[in-house]
Order: sequence, then structure tokens, then C-alpha cells
Amino acid sequence: MRAALWYKAKDMRVEEIPTPVAPAGKALVKIDRTGICGTDLEEYLLGPVIIPAGMSPIILGHEFVATIVSDSTGTFAPGTMVIPDGVIGCGTCYQCQRHEEGRCPELNVIGLQSNGGLAEFMITNPKRCVPVPAGVSADVAVFAEPTAVAVRAVNKIPNVSGTTVAVLGSGTVGILCAQVTRAFGAQKVIVYEPNPVRQEVARKLGFEVLNPLVEKEMSLHKDFDSVLECSGVAGSTKTSLKILRSGGTAVLVGFRPGDESFELLEFILSEKHLVGTAAHMWDVDVSAAVGLLANKIIETGPLLTDVISLADVATKGFDRLISDKNAFKIAVNPAL
Repeated sequence: MRAALWYKAKDMRVEEIPTPVAPAGKALVKIDRTGICGTDLEEYLLGPVIIPAGMSPIILGHEFVATIVSDSTGTFAPGTMVIPDGVIGCGTCYQCQRHEEGRCPELNVIGLQSNGGLAEFMITNPKRCVPVPAGVSADVAVFAEPTAVAVRAVNKIPNVSGTTVAVLGSGTVGILCAQVTRAFGAQKVIVYEPNPVRQEVARKLGFEVLNPLVEKEMSLHKDFDSVLECSGVAGSTKTSLKILRSGGTAVLVGFRPGDESFELLEFILSEKHLVGTAAHMWDVDVSAAVGLLANKIIETGPLLTDVISLADVATKGFDRLISDKNAFKIAVNPAL
């Protein structure tokens, strides 16, 4: 099969490698689409960051939708489209026993700690796959993983219904967080984004949009019940806490290496909450995400910038995302 192998920073090669053979209890799936994530982009540019030392070469890609080729467990019939689980824990530690595999000290994220979806085929555990309902295209289903990220993030907000929420950053995950927040009953969702193209996408989806780089616009609204920080830019934690009401919750979704600082005394006296979010569970967050997509509650059309071939993954995928700040999601179709 063909696969895009990451060797080191800015060194990705599409090569022919053996098609994997599914052992007992596993399934062989054909990859329909794999989205390129910001985490993948970071590894491509600077890696290894999360990729363990000595893992090179490795197949990146953790935002995948696939079709069952063979399933030794009989869970799914061949031809069934599924979202494979990408967050695997050891199964025995404190976190895994509480179904929080994403916090497992031996965490295996498919596409970062083991071979992922930028290939024609992949092995997965069919017992931890979410079926894609009939009528949902691969171009929509490929958003299941980032939508699951948004679902988990919004679920970190206590009692979101009827509240006012700010979303900082309107990249793919930011726009999905805004849509999920609205779907979960928020009274008002305001998106902060400096990029005019991304601003326009957010507006067309029905959101009020303000520019965080314009002081007047940044100060128009304060005392948000919660803030979803999706930009990951330096100083974003301080900004999030500044526009948050006393007792409110700031959820940090975007990330980058490095330290963040904020006024500790004000944070403590106002009893604000600061929460991180990262992993998602296949049977909770991914299932909810698939439901939102299948019922067309979440709109993904404006977020799909391009669908490219595996052969073009470096030039039209990773390199474009580096240079084109107006791009949202680029998905890879290995069949092209």
C-alpha cells in the first residue's frame, strides 16, 4: 500500500510499504479521508514534538474516516463506514479504569505514537469504532474527530444552556466549538478572530464576530460566562481570564509549547475556573460528534478547503497550510 511516512521535520515521503494484516480481534479498514490537523503540522515543521524518539519513520494522521475491509470480530460488515478510535490507553491504570484513556501515562494516539491514517489501509479495534450513518459523506465524516474535540471542550463548561460564550480563534476547531456551543443551548456566542477571511466564514454561519486586535472591539463585551480559547497564541490565557466573569470558566483548547502568565490574585479572588481539554472518548465525544454531523446540526462545508491525493500531501497539504493562513481543513483521499 501507499503511505505518507514522516522521517523528520519537513521530511515526509510517500512510499510503498506492506499492507498491514489484521490479527485476531482487529479489523482492516480502507482509509476514505484523513484530515491534516494542527498537531500534525507541528510535527511536520518541528518534530518530533509528541512523536516518541526513535519512532521515525511513522505514518501521521489521526482525523480519519474509513471503511471496513475485514473484521474478525464480526462487529461490522465489510463496506461499513466507521470512525476508528484514535485514543488508546493501557487499559489498566487509574485513568483507564475510569474511562479517561486520554490521560493514560502510556497513551497511544494513533498517528502520533503509532501509525495513523495517511495511508491506504490501517488496522483498528472494531469494538471501539463509531459507525457513520447512511447518507453522511466521507467529506463530512472526516470532521468527526475535530468535532469530538469541540464536544469535549464545550462539555467542560458547566450549564452552558442560556449563557454567553466567547470563542477566541476561528480556525477549524474554533468554528466547530462555536457551533457546538450554540447547539448545546448557549444564548449568545461571540467569535473573536483577526483574519478577515475567517471572520467572514464565522459571520456566514450566524455568529457575531469581533477583532481581538482592535482594543475598542475587544472591550465591547466583558463578563462572559465562559470562554473557549482556540487560538493558542501567546497571551491568550490572560485575555480569556480578563473577559471572563467572576466564577466563570475558561477552557483552553488551542495550545503551543511554552509558558503562559496571568494575574494570580485577581484569578483567585474572582474564583474563576481554568480548564484544559485535549483527549476525547470514542463512545462519548466521537459518538456525539457523529450525531451532530449526521443531523446537519454542525455545518462543515465552509471548513473543507481542499481534498487532495496522498501523493500531494506534503506540497498541497502541509506546505499549503503553512503558507496559506486562509485555509481551514485539508483532507487527504488515498484513492485519488
